[in-house]
Amino acid sequence: MSEDVVADFTGRFFRNHGESPGTPTSGRIIMTKRRLVLATNDDKTTIPLSTVIDVNVGTVPSHVKQFFDDTVTIGYKDDGQTRSAVIESTGETVDTFVAILFRCLLNGRKAAVKHPARVGGRVKDTPVVPGKIRIKNRRIEVASKRGTFSFDVETVMRIERSNKLGESADRVTLVVKYIDTDTDAGLTKTSLISPVKSQYVNLLGRFLRLELDELREEVADIELTNPEKRVLVGIHATGGDIDFTNMLDGDPAYVTNVLNSVQNKDLVLENASGLSLTSKGRIVVSERIEDVNA
Repeated sequence: MSEDVVADFTGRFFRNHGESPGTPTSGRIIMTKRRLVLATNDDKTTIPLSTVIDVNVGTVPSHVKQFFDDTVTIGYKDDGQTRSAVIESTGETVDTFVAILFRCLLNGRKAAVKHPARVGGRVKDTPVVPGKIRIKNRRIEVASKRGTFSFDVETVMRIERSNKLGESADRVTLVVKYIDTDTDAGLTKTSLISPVKSQYVNLLGRFLRLELDELREEVADIELTNPEKRVLVGIHATGGDIDFTNMLDGDPAYVTNVLNSVQNKDLVLENASGLSLTSKGRIVVSERIEDVNA
């Protein structure tokens, strides 16, 4: 293979070509920036990355679910039909492969962008301009002639799809609302990102949702004391404008320790306007609200 290899590891895989259900095959998984190859001693399947339409982690077809543990399922088009390939390896190897796969799929993709479409609750009359997407770990960057904007997955508040960008009524668009951490104000911004092909809207949305799911798993492992829970609910309810000493019935030193603790756990951040919840903090309050209020 003359192309530069970006991933090369051994594992097991199952290729769904619409045939009778089979069993996983052990082999070698090789990827360049243009294609993915699943190879055994007797056969190989080549999947052009341009045909990939979906990537999912941990979800496999029911008829082979019993055979797999740490997996990534890749959906792709082949002769007009939707196919899938399930790849299994160690958890760390799968995580690394998925990260490289998304970079190969999304980096450099052209997109129409409108940034910012909103700042806080204010609609902005920002022009739609061409740009290019790049992902770095949990950070999305989009470069255009108006400059480069970026946001971390941890700051994303909402992801939606729309069918319009600018004057085009059929342009599939990803609408992303997030907290702007590059300024002290901590304002929310909404950006519209519409790759040239709708499959890349799906893939960009999938990347963000998979990263957010991983973030939720990390949050589930965070242990909180009752005072810390009360602080998170208080900040959520008041926007940080609260007398924490009165809330916690403690002296200033004790309150400082509690506030430092939730900040060290990346649940609260402090900016020019005061204290606010991070993405992890919002997840704790929204998904563990009964526990927090206990």
